[in-house]
Amino acid sequence: MRTIFAQAGAATGASARVAVAPGGRSSRGGSGGLAHASRSAATLRSALPGLVPIFVTLVSVAVAFADAVPEESLRRVLGQPSSVLVAPEETLLDIAVRHSVGFDAIARLNPEIDAWIPEPGSVVRLPSHVVLPVVQEQGLVINIPEMRLFDFTVEAGPGILAAAVGDAEVPTPTGEFEIRDKRVDPVWTVPRSIREEKPELPERVPAGPENPLGSRWMRIGETSFGIHGTNVRWSVGRTATHGCVRLYEPAIQDLFERTPEGARLHIVYQPYKWGRDGSRILFEAHPDRYHRILDPLATALRPIRELGLLGSVDIERVWQAIDESHGVPIPVGTLPPAESL
Repeated sequence: MRTIFAQAGAATGASARVAVAPGGRSSRGGSGGLAHASRSAATLRSALPGLVPIFVTLVSVAVAFADAVPEESLRRVLGQPSSVLVAPEETLLDIAVRHSVGFDAIARLNPEIDAWIPEPGSVVRLPSHVVLPVVQEQGLVINIPEMRLFDFTVEAGPGILAAAVGDAEVPTPTGEFEIRDKRVDPVWTVPRSIREEKPELPERVPAGPENPLGSRWMRIGETSFGIHGTNVRWSVGRTATHGCVRLYEPAIQDLFERTPEGARLHIVYQPYKWGRDGSRILFEAHPDRYHRILDPLATALRPIRELGLLGSVDIERVWQAIDESHGVPIPVGTLPPAESL
């Protein structure tokens, strides 16, 4: 099974960028940006609810967004919550691979379960419920914080694929690109920077089980990065690359076949997403993996404030979702009657 997510019809949205700290860098694999949130959470919570509107208004003035928040900020929600039971001698890595989801996504959603020695018979929740990012629903879209690729070329799509992305030292680039230079069984020319880290590597690695590019390669525009397979399937769903995007082998082979050179690719950085399910307002939070968010709460609430719905959401629940970053949509409010479906 290529994906556990439901497919839904296409609509048109618009892109938006989050505020970023210029030149922000961090160590590998951190939860990203939440240290600041945690330090300020106690102060903010002590002032709730009276000071929240004032706080949000003042801070949002300092948060730089390049695009206006579109009316479609409350996005479609795909899939349904689902779960599986742990089989004997199975790890969360095994479950992630079996269900074609990322390791970090399943581990964050099940923090109470030992990833390496889970109790057989334990219930593991799957990240099978997803809010779409705020993008035009065309071509391929990668949202770095959630480490997913959305394929809007699929009929009745999008298809949703787990991905590995670059770490904070060599991040995956954002922007609009075209797919270039498709290759089957690519040869890996080892970059000088990687050879400096691992001098035992040769200059070129031929196609085969030792090649980390896997069986397929598609270059991201004119960059040196690509979307490719992997010879280490456990790395999918992690910040595990030097800027490239890795997919499970079955996923990259299918995507390669249906994606022509010149296809549109949009890579975004949206750790916080808002959706709606009838009258319910849903919020989905992922780690700020590259430590780019100046103020997590102000960034997360801006679309809701722009829509005039700040009074309809539970700020405390939004804070908790940012802090936990479980990566699945949770209800945080109710639309006013005139906005309900």
